Amino acid sequence: MKEQPAMRRPGTPARPSASTPTHPAVLVVEDDAQAAKLLAMYLDAAGYGSVLVRSGEEALQQAARLRPQAIFLDLLLPGMDGWDVLTALKASPRTRDIPVVIISVLDRQALGFRLGAVDYLVKPVDRMQLLRALGRCLRQRGTPGVRQQVMVVDDDADALRLLSAYLANAGFDVVQALGGAEGIYLAKLLRPALVVVDLLSGTDCLSVIPALHGDPGAHIPVLVLTTSQLVQAQQALGYGEIHIITVRQEGVGQELLTAIAQVLPVHGQP
Repeated sequence: MKEQPAMRRPGTPARPSASTPTHPAVLVVEDDAQAAKLLAMYLDAAGYGSVLVRSGEEALQQAARLRPQAIFLDLLLPGMDGWDVLTALKASPRTRDIPVVIISVLDRQALGFRLGAVDYLVKPVDRMQLLRALGRCLRQRGTPGVRQQVMVVDDDADALRLLSAYLANAGFDVVQALGGAEGIYLAKLLRPALVVVDLLSGTDCLSVIPALHGDPGAHIPVLVLTTSQLVQAQQALGYGEIHIITVRQEGVGQELLTAIAQVLPVHGQP
């Protein structure tokens, strides 16, 4: 008699196959057996079900069939690579809403977010990184009607689009403001939960900070993205509820989501 599919319980050794669980929590796409085993161990210990596949083609088949809560996707796969898998997942009505977290040795965050990934983890990945990313995915899918509004202010149109797409993929309702004047107007009009001011490409958006904190009715927290050279200038402003993070010039990545999680508890750690 053919064995019936069953959910793999926590602690049961992972098998690199997607043939067992009927309704898995997580689909793990990883061709390296040791790496896949480690990810499955992390998920098992936290009580999540998992299904492991080794190829891009199999990933697309199982994603469409099983509709997992989230997908952890390696980029360096045999045959169809992870970029093509991600593009195909987001192109299909059946799989486009499944959150995808890229886990790779390649540090190509900007491209991953443009193609629709909700998070990007660079190997080696520890247990807490994995579970935090998964927690964000599950909250995003579990509360489809609740999307906190975040405004992004940037004087560079390309950077504004990229940053906004990244936050939208992470489950936020994003408002774009090109330049400080537009940011001040829209923030006072819409009262978003958070304003992200990007100073990585210049300081023209600095006017948003005193304008908002000079308005007693605003009370909007501001998250400032800056390089280390600008930290002292921002701290010297002396306004309350200003959260400053220093990031790399390319790829804001996990640093931004971690900072937002500290300001907006709904998107905090699992």
